[in-house]
Amino acid sequence: MNGFLGTGKSAIADFSLGFLKEEVIVLKYNCFETTILDDILLTFFEEFKKLTTLGTIKPPKVKVDNFTAKIEAYFSLIEKPVFIVINSFEAVLKDNRQEILDFIFHICAKPNVKTLFISRVFDYNDFEGKISYDKTTVLALEKSLFEKLLRSEGIKLIGPVSDELYKYSRGYFFYTMLSLKVINAHKLSLIDFIKGFTKSFLSYNDFILREAMAFVDPVSGHLFRFLTTMRHPVSVSLLKTLNLYNEEKINFFVKNLIISRENDMIYLHDYYKDISLNSIPEVVSVKLHKACVDLYNTQLPLKPFERDLLISRQTMRSEIEYHSLFLPKRPVLKPVNNTVMEAVEYSAEGLEKTQELNAPPKEVCEDKIRNISFIFDTEEDEKKIMTGIADSINKFIDYSNKTLNESETKLSLKEMLNSAKNEEAQYNYKKAVAFYLRAILMKDDDDFYTFLPLIYTRLSHCYSELSDWFNALRYYDLALEFYTTAGDVEKMCLMKLEIANIFYITFKHDKAKILLNDILNTDGISPELRIKVYISAANVYAEDLRKVYSFCKSALELVEPLTDKSLLADLYFKYAVVCDDLNETETSVDYYKKCLEIDKENPHKSAAYSNLALIFEESDYPDLALKYYTKSFELDFADGNYNGMYLSAVKLAELNRRKNPKTALEFYKKAVSYSLRLKEPFYQMSSLIELGDFQALHKQFKKALKNYFIARELAKSNPSSDNKLKIEQRIADIRIRLGDDYANVEKEIVNEKR
Repeated sequence: MNGFLGTGKSAIADFSLGFLKEEVIVLKYNCFETTILDDILLTFFEEFKKLTTLGTIKPPKVKVDNFTAKIEAYFSLIEKPVFIVINSFEAVLKDNRQEILDFIFHICAKPNVKTLFISRVFDYNDFEGKISYDKTTVLALEKSLFEKLLRSEGIKLIGPVSDELYKYSRGYFFYTMLSLKVINAHKLSLIDFIKGFTKSFLSYNDFILREAMAFVDPVSGHLFRFLTTMRHPVSVSLLKTLNLYNEEKINFFVKNLIISRENDMIYLHDYYKDISLNSIPEVVSVKLHKACVDLYNTQLPLKPFERDLLISRQTMRSEIEYHSLFLPKRPVLKPVNNTVMEAVEYSAEGLEKTQELNAPPKEVCEDKIRNISFIFDTEEDEKKIMTGIADSINKFIDYSNKTLNESETKLSLKEMLNSAKNEEAQYNYKKAVAFYLRAILMKDDDDFYTFLPLIYTRLSHCYSELSDWFNALRYYDLALEFYTTAGDVEKMCLMKLEIANIFYITFKHDKAKILLNDILNTDGISPELRIKVYISAANVYAEDLRKVYSFCKSALELVEPLTDKSLLADLYFKYAVVCDDLNETETSVDYYKKCLEIDKENPHKSAAYSNLALIFEESDYPDLALKYYTKSFELDFADGNYNGMYLSAVKLAELNRRKNPKTALEFYKKAVSYSLRLKEPFYQMSSLIELGDFQALHKQFKKALKNYFIARELAKSNPSSDNKLKIEQRIADIRIRLGDDYANVEKEIVNEKR
């Protein structure tokens, strides 16, 4: 079974399993990037132990040499039907995939065993000629089913508003259900929910996943940090041992599609991890990785049935290696002399036997686990860890920095800084970081302390450009400390603003608000800096339109003739948007136009033209809408912004449809071309259908059919079954209109394709 992320593959599989006879033994496993065959077999073994206890199956009496043979021995004794479900198979690394397939193919040779593989995509070469199989693709919900689902959840605005939700969610089951969970939990109307999304400036996937994660309370945050850091499922018993288990909360998160649970195993899907990861402070992340290493080390010596972790030793060793990468280390300094350092090597097999022979009692390991904590939240601890890591890094910088060549390491301090500046201008931030890190060691230079705050701030900037928020914050903190000591209020507040912006980007909004309010309550800062703070505050308080409006108004009062133009463009655009949201349309139009008057360093021009066009389109001024969509299109065309070009092309085609059909046709064709560049199936099918509709309207039936046929092919392997139905209806309509000529036209199209 395959299908795009969110189409509901797992839900369909789970529902279908309910129709199996009671005698069928179901073995399920959800794959992760860490998964190897032994991990799957351990899960099967755990289930076999339960079934043996219940008397459902008999344990094998034969003695076997390895774990795989032991599992196979169980299978050989089972006479009842066995149904295996391997979910998220796309997550398995290529190197580990074949071993899993070989075992499953071998087991499936038995007449009483069948397997369902679920994956977003498959390489069917893995199956062809090796085993007989059937395949099915899960697509989006049909429009009628989508509306039926909405009605079942109490949604009444079925029609244009639900059509908007269908467009954004693409009719995917998971995203639709998650949307309904959010709507019902917050008691929103469908209109308010759609408005919230359009104001978020996020993709729909990101928006709805973040809305779901907003259900996570601070106490449960510890559990989510743990699940985010772990790369495999964890048992309920382990969560209880670690004081992370709350049955009521976990049931709530499972019900609301945030946490997934299979029997007693709990995990967090990767699409949530990507969001949760950004909310974990770097210092806490280091602690979590350290705790994970400690946890695996308590489990490694134990036999499989004694472990709290249901993964193989091989996976545990890999995980220890993985989590150790995130822990600060002192670089290994090469000895000056040529003394040979002897090292003791251990084979994996020898180490495993040694661990088993020397394994501590199970009770001792449980006590050790209880001493491992995954609950970190105090600011004092964060400061200690941050300071320790910073000291460690500053003390043990690798002097043999391979990023710089020998001549570059011999530059003077000023030459080093100029070189770094040149690398920044070329967007080569890694090389710039190397120069700045080298410069920070040149304490003997007479100008070192003069340039030190500059080095700190430029390092922070480069790390921000590389999305290395931990190091960016670290050097901004050092710069802040420097300016605080020097009593430079302006620079001190500027550093606080930069730190607040990073907190905003990494979803630590509460911390950002504290810093921004602190700056706003500080006297003696320049009007331009205060404007920047108001704009940042407007971003952080985006959910409160009145606050955003107030911040923008306060910032506008500080504008002076020499205020930076790019800052003004940002302010005018933000104020225009919030006025538009608050239905102050005239003011909104006025400030969009003010924004457009700023020619240089204005990234908002295309969006301002497009938003103006939308206002005039909705106000029934089609000529003005046409004018501004054209301007937006021209700017996006110059910048190579295909997404903007596509959206404007669609609008321009619609507006020219009656008065200028030739122009409309050109824009429909452009929309198709841009959708292909974007590789977005929904855009491709929509633009092909719209072009086909336009051609059919002008009785260009052969051309229309060509586009419908291409769209139909896309619909077969892409999400929208609703689009497929639309296409078939349009083809049927042309078939009726052409009558006996249809067969000849279709034949011509097929021959041309060949």
